[in-house]
Amino acid sequence: MTLEPPAAPVREFVLRFAPAGQRATLDALFEIEREVAAAASDGLDHSVAHAKLGWWDEELARLAQGDPRHPATRRAAAAAFESGRTPPDLRRLVEVARIDLARVAFLDRSELDRYLDDWATALFRPLALNALGAVDARTGATERFAAVAGPAVREIELLSAVTAHARAGRVFIPLGDPPRAYERWISEPLASAESAELRDRVTALRAVICDAAQSLPVETREPLAAALVWASLALRTARLTEKALPRRLAVNRTEPLRRTIAAWQAAVSACRGHLPRPIRTLESA
Repeated sequence: MTLEPPAAPVREFVLRFAPAGQRATLDALFEIEREVAAAASDGLDHSVAHAKLGWWDEELARLAQGDPRHPATRRAAAAAFESGRTPPDLRRLVEVARIDLARVAFLDRSELDRYLDDWATALFRPLALNALGAVDARTGATERFAAVAGPAVREIELLSAVTAHARAGRVFIPLGDPPRAYERWISEPLASAESAELRDRVTALRAVICDAAQSLPVETREPLAAALVWASLALRTARLTEKALPRRLAVNRTEPLRRTIAAWQAAVSACRGHLPRPIRTLESA
């Protein structure tokens, strides 16, 4: 499963503009996410995919116990030990990948929310906590932010390519019970009802991210620069998705440069103790 549109590598920007001391951990986290997702990639024989996911399930359990084998998990463990933290528990990434592999239909909002929470707990949370020490008064606020913003960030990524995912048999919009036909998300351009439903959801997710970030205490903004850059870029993706509807989001040739500038501006703001402008003023994303 593709993690994000190839022409808009958000994780690359997050890594590039993260504080220098956090990059080793983030690089390891993103590599682990890519490797686990690759184990459930389209076209891979299911028996092979399940074997690969089984290995990663065991490897991420070893990581949580501080005894990993893979180069990326070893880097993640080493970075955690250096900061005085326990290694991150990323095992929910395997559950996410298994659901992707099975092309499970989400019938109601609670099922989809659990899927998004698994991803956020396994990736966005450790990315945010990576900036803090083992004992830090800012941990509680960071946990709350990650728990709310993380799922919204990931949902925006998925909805920005909803048609492509639907064609692969994955629909990240609840189908209802009894389920409505998922084929309505395959047509391009989308019908007016689907376009309106998608626009409303993306708009709501932008507000969720902004509210979560605006509730962060001032003292958390600098250490959470990487997470705030990611949140800002998610807001940009959301706005572009809204503008593109009823057609799919197509990234033009200038977008990588625009995202580079947006990521740099967000990082500068956060490192100065300010919220990035797209988060402060929702409509400027």
